[in-house]
Amino acid sequence: MLMNLEILFNFCMVMGVTIAISSNNWVTIWLGIELSMMSFIPIMSKKFKLNSESCIKYFIIQSLSSSIMMMGVIMMSMLTLNTMVLLMSILLKLGVTPFHTWVVSIIEGMGYYPILLMLTLMKLAPINMLMYINENVNLFIIMGLMIGSISGLNQNSIKKILVYSSIFNMSLILSCTESLEIWSTYFSMYSISLMLTNYLIMKLNLNFINQMIINNFNISIKICCWFTLLSMGGFPPFMGFFGKLLVIKFMLAKNEFLNTAIMMMTSLMVMFFYTRMVIMSTIMFFNIPKWLVTTKLNFNSFIIITSIMLPLTLFNLKSLQGF
Repeated sequence: MLMNLEILFNFCMVMGVTIAISSNNWVTIWLGIELSMMSFIPIMSKKFKLNSESCIKYFIIQSLSSSIMMMGVIMMSMLTLNTMVLLMSILLKLGVTPFHTWVVSIIEGMGYYPILLMLTLMKLAPINMLMYINENVNLFIIMGLMIGSISGLNQNSIKKILVYSSIFNMSLILSCTESLEIWSTYFSMYSISLMLTNYLIMKLNLNFINQMIINNFNISIKICCWFTLLSMGGFPPFMGFFGKLLVIKFMLAKNEFLNTAIMMMTSLMVMFFYTRMVIMSTIMFFNIPKWLVTTKLNFNSFIIITSIMLPLTLFNLKSLQGF
């Protein structure tokens, strides 16, 4: 019976997101977002106190942002041409800086599957709403780039590192919302990288960086962690690098040189704290000669192949569209 309820809630959540991104009026978008939110809360609910606190905080924040969103829609219907209220509600739903503190406070009480859904699928409808609003969000983009990269440097919790990395990546997505093709491609690449990283961390039962120093993982798992974390950090030639390359190319075409420079500098900080995790898990206590390193074709090999081959395949398909 529990499994049937999980299927029901997941289906309702996906249906709510689909309604929100395919609607042509604000009220139906609001309806889809509320449906997905009310279906997501039972998915993230577990039987311990910290999780109950996270569920209540998430419900309060999402209800508040929905109320602000309806107020913005009412103001727009009264011919008040000010979409700033609506923009604030969307940024609050997305957890973009300076409205990001609620995400950091609830993340420790959540499992890895709800974290994956909250950082990917639940952000799809609000990002789609930003395409309909012609507002300048450069200030929020720069703040998100700075805070998402700098705040992740001194974190020991892997969940908080994923959250600050998500804040950084949301700023990259906000900078290219004018082009549906570019932000959807980047969002897909980020979602696949986060899914692979979440799966690894969940299977290895890791919560803190310190646990990666002394471990008994086999060679294939260490190499798999290495490739996946480098892809999350945006290291070439992995998936995350090609996504950032798309965004930087789009920003340069728009003559946004200041945002591009900040984006490239803060991207190095994000790459640093993912590389630190790689060094702790792979290089330290790794005294096996390279000629003895062998990997069998299993799920770990699938992750490695996906991290390297998928971006090349996507770019080849994109180049074929030009003919």
